[in-house]
This record gives sequence, C-alpha cells and structure tokens, in this order.
Amino acid sequence: MAQLIDQLLQWVAAHPQLAGIFVALLAFGESLAGVGLLVPGAFIMFGIGALIAVGVLEFWPVYAWAVLGAIVGDGLSFWLGRHFHQQIRAFWPFSRHPDWLQKGEDFFQRHGGKSVLMGRFIGPIRPVIPVVAGMLDMPPGRFYAVNVLSAFAWAPLYLLPGMAFGASLALAGEVAGRLALLIVLLLAALWLLVWGIRWLYRHMQPHAQRWVHAAMLWAARHRYLGWLVAGLVDPDQPVSRSLLAWLVLLAGGAWLFLLMLVNVLGEGTLQQLDLGINQFLQNLRNPLIDHVMVVFSALGDAQVTVPVLLAALVWLWWRGRTQEALYWLAAAAFGKLAVSILKVSLGVARPIDLYPGWEAFSFPSGHATMSVIIYGYLAVSSAREFPLRWRWLPYVMGGVLIAGIAFSRLYLGAHWVSDVVAGLAMGLAWVALSRIALRRHRRQPGVAKGLTAVCLSVLAIAGLWHVSSNLQADLQRYAIHKEIHRLPAEDWWRGDWRLIPAHRLDLGGEREEPLTLQWAGRLQAIKAELQARGWREPVALNWRTALHWLQPSPDLSALPLLPRLQQGRFESLQLVYDGEAGSRPLVVRLWAGTYRLQPGEVPLWVGTVAELELRQLPLVSYPRARPDYDRALQRFVQTLQALPFKVVHRELALQEEGEGHWGGHLVLLRDRAVLLPATENTPQ
Repeated sequence: MAQLIDQLLQWVAAHPQLAGIFVALLAFGESLAGVGLLVPGAFIMFGIGALIAVGVLEFWPVYAWAVLGAIVGDGLSFWLGRHFHQQIRAFWPFSRHPDWLQKGEDFFQRHGGKSVLMGRFIGPIRPVIPVVAGMLDMPPGRFYAVNVLSAFAWAPLYLLPGMAFGASLALAGEVAGRLALLIVLLLAALWLLVWGIRWLYRHMQPHAQRWVHAAMLWAARHRYLGWLVAGLVDPDQPVSRSLLAWLVLLAGGAWLFLLMLVNVLGEGTLQQLDLGINQFLQNLRNPLIDHVMVVFSALGDAQVTVPVLLAALVWLWWRGRTQEALYWLAAAAFGKLAVSILKVSLGVARPIDLYPGWEAFSFPSGHATMSVIIYGYLAVSSAREFPLRWRWLPYVMGGVLIAGIAFSRLYLGAHWVSDVVAGLAMGLAWVALSRIALRRHRRQPGVAKGLTAVCLSVLAIAGLWHVSSNLQADLQRYAIHKEIHRLPAEDWWRGDWRLIPAHRLDLGGEREEPLTLQWAGRLQAIKAELQARGWREPVALNWRTALHWLQPSPDLSALPLLPRLQQGRFESLQLVYDGEAGSRPLVVRLWAGTYRLQPGEVPLWVGTVAELELRQLPLVSYPRARPDYDRALQRFVQTLQALPFKVVHRELALQEEGEGHWGGHLVLLRDRAVLLPATENTPQ
C-alpha cells in the first residue's frame, strides 16, 4: 500500500496539470458508498498537501477540485441510499460487511442530521453516513446544504497537515537534505511503532483463548517438553492467556539474545550489518537531531532510571503490592548484573571510545536492557489503571520511550546494532520471566492506583534535572570527531588550497552550493573587519523570530536565516550585507575546517558567499541563496577594499562543465601573520 501511494504521488508531481482531476476523483472515491473505506484518501491527500507546500502544486485549484469531488461523491451516495433503500444491503461491499451499515445507522440514530456534518470528518463512517441518510429518508435539501458546507471545511482539514509537513521538510531541506530525510524516517518509524503496538494489543486479546487451547494440545503431544507449557497454561484460569503471551515473549527474547550472542562470539555476517548501519547513521548526523537523541539517551541513564524504579518500588510497597515490587527489583538487579558480566567477559569494543573501565565495552547495550526492564515493566504494571479501551496507551508510551533510547544509542555511535538488539531481547526476557513468576504465585495482582502519575512525575523531574545539568557535556562527548589534517601555510597558499572540498557536501556526498571562500586566521578578526565595512549579524533564529516566516509578504532583512550544515556542523560565522538600494543582500557563511596551518596551528575556515532572495510557499516565506555564486563573489570582493588581510583570487578547474552557476572562482584570505616573513613576497 505504501508503495502504491508513493507511486501515485510521484505521478501527480510529474503531471501537475492533471493533479486537479486526480484530486477530484480521489475525493469522489473516498466519499463513495462503501468504496471510500478501501481508498487511502487521507494518506494521499496528506501527500498532496506536502506537494503544495513545496510549490509543485497550487493550493486553490487543488482545493476547488477536492471540494467538488467530495460533494459529488457524497451526493451520489445519498442518491443510492434514497433510491434503493434496504435493497442496498445486498450490494457489494455491504453484502460482505453488513456491520458497516449497522454502525452507520446507529450513529445516525444518535445524532440525526448532524451526523452528516460529523461523519464527513470521521474516517470509518465517512462513506457510510450519506447512504444511511438516504436510506432513512433525510430531506434532500437539508442533506445537500450540509454536504456542501462540510465539503468546504473538509478539504483544507485534509490538506493543511500535509502542507505543514511539506513546509517543515522544505525548511529542513534548506538546512541539509539529510535532515529532511531523517525527519521523514523518524516520523515514519514513530507512526509504525504506535500502530504496531496498538495492532498487537487489540488483535492478541481476541485470539488468546484459542492460543491457550492450541498450547494445551501441543503439550499433550510432546511428553518431554509439554509439561512446561501445561504447568503454565491452565484453561480454567483466566490468567492463563496472559501467561501464555509472556511465555512466548520469554522464548522470543531468549532466542533473539542467543542469536546475537552467537554472532558476536563467531564473528558472523551481522558484523557487516553493524558496520553498514553505523556508517549510514553517522552520515545522517546533524546538530538539531543530536540534541533530541542526547535527551533520549539521557533518559536511559542511571540518574533517571534509578529514581523512577525507586519511586515505583516505594509506591507498590505502600499500596500493598510488595511481591510485585520484589520481582521488579529482582529483574532490574539481575539485568544490570548480567549486562556487567557480559561486557567484561566478551570485551566487545564500542564504535567510538566513550567511557572508562568496563563501560568501555559494548555488548550488550545496558541502556537498552535497563530501559526495557524499567519502562517496560512500568507499562505493564500501570496498564490496569486505564479503562480497557485505553489500556494500550501505557504500552505505546513505554514503547516510544524504549525505542527512542535504543535508537539514540545507535545514532550517537555508542553501540552496534547487535548490542542494542541483544539488550532489548535480554530486557524483554527478564521482564517476561518475572511476570510469569509473579502470575504463578499471585493470581490476583490488583491495581496500584497512582503508579503511573507518580512514576511519570519522577521521570519528568529527574529527566529535566539530569538533561539540563549534562546536556553540553553529553553533546561534546557524542560529537562527531573529525580527523585534523596539518598543512604548511606556505604550501596551502601556493596551491594546496585545492585539497579543500570545493562544495558543501550533503547526504552520500551530494554536492550543494560551492565553497568559494577560504580564510586562514582567527574568526573574530575577519568578523570585526567585515562588520566595520557594513556587514551585520542576521536576525537571531528562535521560535519568536521564526514566526515572521508565516507573514504573507515579509521584509527580507527582518527574517532570520536558516543555518546550513557542512560535515555535520553548523556554520561558525554568518553575516549579511544589505548593500546599496535596489541590490540583493549578500550572506557569507564560514564553517570550521579540518585543516590546521603550520606553524602555529592556525585554523582554516571554508565558506560560501551568496545573494539572498525570498522564497514564498503557501505557508511560509524564508530567505534562501540564489545560485549565481560568481556574481555574489565579485560583490563580496568589492566590499574588501583596504582590508588589512592578504586577498587573492583563484580559479579551480571544474571536473564538470556548467556546474550550477559557478565558474570555479574562489577567494583566499589570510591574516598577515599566518605566513612566515620570508614568504611575504609570494606572487599574488
């Protein structure tokens, strides 16, 4: 289904002139009696909204076609119900799914004519309510009035989320394509995780009794192993269904952990997967997501998990559930002990050096193991506080927290994939084993009311304190460390400047704008000189100033600039030159390079100069660089008159002709003190 949706959106992007008709047919199909339940209209309309946000499609034509399709689809459905009445029950798809009509009738009986308006925005009953309204002889004039008005509100409601998402991706893409890709991957993974947990919870319950019966039959046929299952599963006891589920989780967790252990001991093929995923994630690194991942990783530190565990144990003891508290404590203690023993015994090295002592070893991931034991056990223990229909919620919350901590260890380069998978599997096995033991010895565990609120409060307090106290230190610890290359200053000036990458590189080495500027010296020195010649710092980017992007016709000079990424780092210097009246503003950006000039360890900075223009999208307007880099560089040099630095023009031989709008020209700047006095007469 996902592949089909992607192909449809690609077709729409390639044929924007036919997009309106496509949207009308989509809205018509989603509104058509019964058929709309099979059409993934919401997902496709979300994608259409994203295409509008990035300027591929125009909003108003798409909006008009969507309204028209929705009105006609609901109108035809109403006519079918009014014409065929009860005979429509014999038509497909209602003949195979009679419950669809029954749910629609129940909804219409409860809400009357308002159900037509409400049903427009409720997915499961949206294509059914118009048919039911016709079957139950709702006055046509009243129906069509509500139909038209609700269609005008429905179309933007379905398009705007996609437009907001597309606009955010457009902004992220200006920073770096890898950031946009990572946002998409993280959101897709989050949606899949939440959907998967809800699906498992809702579909395991109805089949539990059948699984118990099958387990008993299996136990009767296997005399040597059957006693284990038969001892745990008793069809006369209501707890047998959950015991069987925990037994499956125990077996699955133990099997997966042993698989990872065998791979580590035998240097199996999964090591290539470890290396590949580690390199892929390190290529996706950027400072914005680094902050999020460092926060998730910190929530798995002992400074947070231990207070949460202690609060839970005290609360369970106070509520009279001492036995459950002891099993939870035992699971945490044995889990921590097992992780420590395995780390020291196996001695698997981490991808990067992070910690001293036995924590320097990698397998298995202690963060992954303990997060499952602490937060997973908490989700199970607190689930009974919720009504049955909402009991999946603590599992989703725990799953998101555990998955975030586990992924953060991979993203930050602290662990290999096999470490994290083994840690998750071992934690799951410990939780399952302790729950089985608890259920076998106490059939009615009861409910510790308030456990969720207490643990979430402690998690918020301990997490906020720990993160705020250690954020900068953790960012430095997990930062990408680039290898520093040392180069004689004279060699750089004479010709080794060609060693420096000529383009800002994005994901997979893709070229972005050219790096037309190299500066050797202190950053503060060139900043002060440029500011003395009319350059200024741009408006600072924060949540208040970012709101100016939402103005329909903003002043370009009043807008904050989006940062840019080069080798996983934001620029260290960003200055704007407004120039003469009628001319476009200039922006200069400098990034810290990986070269140091000798003698003196002089830092070498790389940068780009570009003219700014206003890019206007349906929801946001923001400054972006124009691709005429040669013109921008010429204007930049004109502002450097009487600059107390050495300036020289160079021309780089391009490997590909016509690379963008750049002819291969760049400028070298250096502080006069960078080169030795003997080389001051180097030809300019």
